[in-house]
Parts: sequence; C-alpha cells; structure tokens
Amino acid sequence: MWSNLRRPEPARWSIRRKLLLLTLVLLGIISVIALRAAQSYSQRAAGLSYDRLLTGAALQIAEHISLREGRVVVDLPRAAFETLALAPEDRVFYRVLGPGDAHITGYADLPFPADETEVPQVAAGSFRQYFFDARYGGEPVRFLVLSRLLTETDFSGAIRIQLGQTTRARQALAGEISLRAAQLVAVLFVITLLLVSAGIWMTLQPLERLNRALAQRSPVDLSPLELAVPREISQLVQTLNHLMQQLGGTLNRLQRFTSEAAHQIRTPLAGLRSQAQNARAEEDGALRWRQLGQVIESADRLSDTVDQLLKQAVLTHRLRSELDARVELDDLVLEVCRDLAVPALERDVELAYDGPKGVRLQGNRFALQQMIQNLVENAIRYSEPGSEVQVTLQRDGSGARLSVADRGPGIPDAEKPLVFERFYRSPGNSRSGSGLGLAIAQEVAGHHRASLRLKDNVPHGLVVEVHFPSGRLS
Repeated sequence: MWSNLRRPEPARWSIRRKLLLLTLVLLGIISVIALRAAQSYSQRAAGLSYDRLLTGAALQIAEHISLREGRVVVDLPRAAFETLALAPEDRVFYRVLGPGDAHITGYADLPFPADETEVPQVAAGSFRQYFFDARYGGEPVRFLVLSRLLTETDFSGAIRIQLGQTTRARQALAGEISLRAAQLVAVLFVITLLLVSAGIWMTLQPLERLNRALAQRSPVDLSPLELAVPREISQLVQTLNHLMQQLGGTLNRLQRFTSEAAHQIRTPLAGLRSQAQNARAEEDGALRWRQLGQVIESADRLSDTVDQLLKQAVLTHRLRSELDARVELDDLVLEVCRDLAVPALERDVELAYDGPKGVRLQGNRFALQQMIQNLVENAIRYSEPGSEVQVTLQRDGSGARLSVADRGPGIPDAEKPLVFERFYRSPGNSRSGSGLGLAIAQEVAGHHRASLRLKDNVPHGLVVEVHFPSGRLS
C-alpha cells in the first residue's frame, strides 16, 4: 500500500549556500594567487636586498685594490665585511684573482659557473659584474663576480673579485615577508567573506519577505502583492500578480459555470421527476403514453446538456494545456460533414460541402472539430425537412472563411448578440438544445483569433461565418 506513495525529494541547496560556496571558491582562488605572488615578491625583494649588500661590499674591496711596483696589492677593508655581518647567521666567502686568474687571496676553491658566457653580465662604469648560485661547503651560496681593469704605464690587466654569502638570512627575510602577506591575505579573506555574507543576506531579504507574504495569505486571497522590492525581484512579483489574476479569473469562470450548469441540470431533473410521477399516477393509457414521451424528450435534452458541458470542460482544458499545431482545415471540415451526413439524412436534410484543398491552419484540431461540429449540428437541427445545409470553405487574401448556411427559422437581429451566451435559448425556440453550441464556437474562434458573426440567409435561414486571419494560416 505504501509503494505508490511519492518519496520526499532530497533537500536542495539554497541560493544562500550556493552563493557562499561560490564566494569561498573565488576567495580561495584569489588567496592562492595572492600568496603565490607574495611569495614570489618576497623572494625577489629579499634577493635584491642582499644582492645589493654583496655589491656594496665587493665595490669596497675593489676600491682597496691597487698596483705597487707592478704588483696587485689587496687591502681588505673591514667595513665591507661589517656590511655583510648584518646577516649574522650567514657565512661569507671571498676570493681575489689577478690577471690570468692568478689567485691573490681568499678561498682558492670557490666555484665558478660552468659556462660564464651564458650568465647575464651587467656593466657599471669601469666594472662588470654578474651573480650566480652554487653550493659550497654543503650549503647554497649566492656569489657575485666583479671584474675591473687596472692599467698603469708599465702594467695592464683585469682583476676579479668573487664574493659569496650563504642564503639563510635572505630565506628568513623572504619567509617573514611571505608570513606577513599570508596574515594580511587571511584577514582580508575573513573580512571579505563576512561582507559578502552580509551582502547575500541583504540581497535575499526581499525574497524572504515575498515568501512570508505568500505563506501568510489565505488560500482564497488572490489580490495583487504589494511589496517594496528591488527591480529584479519586482518582475517576479509582477509575474505572480499576473498568475494570481489569471487564476482568479479561472476560478470565477469555474464558479459561474458550475452555478449555471447546476441550474441547467436541476431544472430538467425536476421536470423529469414531475412527468414521471404524473405518468405513474395517470390511468388513461393514451395520456400516459404522451407523458412518457415527454419524459423521454426531457431525458434527451438533459443528456444533450450534460454532453455539451463535458465537451466544454474538455475543450477548455485542452486549449490551455496543448500547443497549437498545423491542421488541415479542409480535411477536418470534410471529415465532420461525412460524420454528420447520416444524422442529417435521418432528419430529411441534405448536407453539402464545397471548398478547396490545401487550406492549412495553425491551431488546435480537437477544438476546431468541436466548433465545426456544433455549427453543422445546429444548422441540421434547425433546418426544415427537405431543405439543405451548405458548408463552404473559401480562401482569399485576408485569410480563410468558413460558412455554414441553413434554411431554418433564423435568429432575430435583437437576439443575435445574446445567442453566444451560455445556456441562452430564444423564447420562441421550440426545438431541443442546450444553448452551449454557439458559446463553444465563440470560445474556439477567439482562441484562434478568428471572428464569428451571424447573417441572415435569403429568403430565410441563418449563415454562420468564421473568418480566420492570414496570420493563422500556414
């Protein structure tokens, strides 16, 4: 018994949660990019700072190199090493090479690049310098090579100063800068997330108010919503108001239709009961027979009314739920005429059709069939025996025209606007009917943007014309 019950749908993510997740993802991506950029900047900044210290120390050493009696004399300045001593955890290595790379002083086994020509060199006045990284003494070391040309009257040659420093201090500086940047990014991340969360909450407040306004409404309250909301949500409110207006109109029509239908069914039922009681109590056989005939006639009228009510209910539903499609209008009219040919002959009425081929219409086939059937049935019902009902389909520059002409009593001009109302029957009409045929035809014509009008037939009778505009033809 429980297998047919619908399972509850899984909880779906709210808009707030989706926006927060998207914000977290975006902030995470931005934070990672910012941290990478900060790390790269810290490495460059620390490297540039300590490279400048190396350059300053090397220049001080270079200024204390001189020639005496053709010999290179190096007087290492104390200030140069004091500058490098600003990084107390680092070790410093130096070497001075004379012409022909002859070792003068310092560490003789300091490394050089494998190919010095591939190392970018910078010229600054009478000096040329370049930096490179290598390992020495089991530690990574940053080296600077500074070249200078010494010339005298009896001597000319280039000297090279190689100065190196381990990278502990610069790595510590880069790490400290990265840590500060990470702290700043974390603070900005939290502040941005809080601000975005507050912004999301404020943005969704109009939807919350709209939800509360709808939840607090009575089920029968279909009046328009009046809320002060942003422009984007105002379109949703307008759509909801339009929907409630349509729903209110549908409910009003349904209530009116139900009331009218109940009245139209209740009256024949009361007549049936009264006629049946009279027939049961009547002792005259001939009179009883006539009373039973009236019972049958009332039952037929009630059956016709119920049938038309059901058709109109189905028709209204299908017009609202189905999309229009291409309909072969000429084939549809011919099909209806063939179906009603036998009932017409039974009433001694000739049914004729005349129309071209290839008249196509964009519309609802079921609704069009009901409209044509009602028009032709009405024409047959009200035609005199031995007369003819002429169904004509024509196509012209303005669209297509369907006409149904009969030779019946016709409709007075004063009553022509009234016959399109549901359940309306002319006071002088003695034939059975529900009063819904032309009302249904009018509803179908309106759905297809067609005009329906009544004209007098000459010398007597009625012509019903339905004009479909060219915009509906295909």
